[in-house]
Amino acid sequence: MEAKPRVGVVGDINLDIIAFHRDLPGLGGESIAGKASLAPGGSAANVAHALAVLGVDVLLVGCVGDDAVGEMLVEELSKKGVDTTLIQRTSREPTGVTYVAVVEGERTMLAFRGANKYMEYSKIDITTLAGAELIHVSGYSLAEGSQREATARLLEEIRGDITRTLDLCRPLAELNKHEITKTLSSFNYVFMNTNEFNIIRGSVGLGSVEQLAEELGCIIVLKKGRLGCEVTTPDGDSIAIDSYESSSVDSTGAGDAFVAGFIYELLRGSSLRRCGETASKLGALAASVIGGRIPDDVKRIL
Repeated sequence: MEAKPRVGVVGDINLDIIAFHRDLPGLGGESIAGKASLAPGGSAANVAHALAVLGVDVLLVGCVGDDAVGEMLVEELSKKGVDTTLIQRTSREPTGVTYVAVVEGERTMLAFRGANKYMEYSKIDITTLAGAELIHVSGYSLAEGSQREATARLLEEIRGDITRTLDLCRPLAELNKHEITKTLSSFNYVFMNTNEFNIIRGSVGLGSVEQLAEELGCIIVLKKGRLGCEVTTPDGDSIAIDSYESSSVDSTGAGDAFVAGFIYELLRGSSLRRCGETASKLGALAASVIGGRIPDDVKRIL
């Protein structure tokens, strides 16, 4: 039997409270949700889950609280096939929780990162990642606390030709020009949405995605939501890919599913266009269900 490709995923593990509102209130206002659900979440956990159900051997590196919520989230990931041996526990703060207010299918997030930021490098057995073909980092891993130091050191210690991917977040996009260039240029692929790109474009002083890809020396995957995506290489080649139609119910986790789809095709040696097409399909699928996790039978659409 052919061995599964092995991937390491670094980042947040959260419990999501997904509440459906008619509108968002202003500061000091009030809005009562019509319905709500509890769901496992966290950008890295969502990516790891999606890769596992796609048949990838995936190892998740993160931290949860020493509490029942953290235990439940880890157990759920393990049941789906994610290797959870490198998930740490801490009593310093509870497991991360995100309140997701959904209005007309679009989500607004209020996050408490909690235990996530206490991940420690000393508790990571680097040999466990031996043989990994790719390591994916959720942007918040490089944002704050000991998690930031642990993730940076982990990336430094990884040797060989392992592919590195990063899903950007706003705190990283808001770094100064030197820090942005230093951080992003250490990855082979950087995923970002249009808001994050516009922030970076202003601070770095570059007008186009093509210029940014050349400056950083990496492939940039620009997530444009309903407008699809663009995949741009350092050589200036750009591939535009349309979005896929779906009945958008909740966009929570759509970007994470997109990333997982792209990585899945990368591991298969697919073309960049194929990577983008599968990513868009999975992003649309995630938006059609409540919560950030794609269905277990996801391969039916590939």
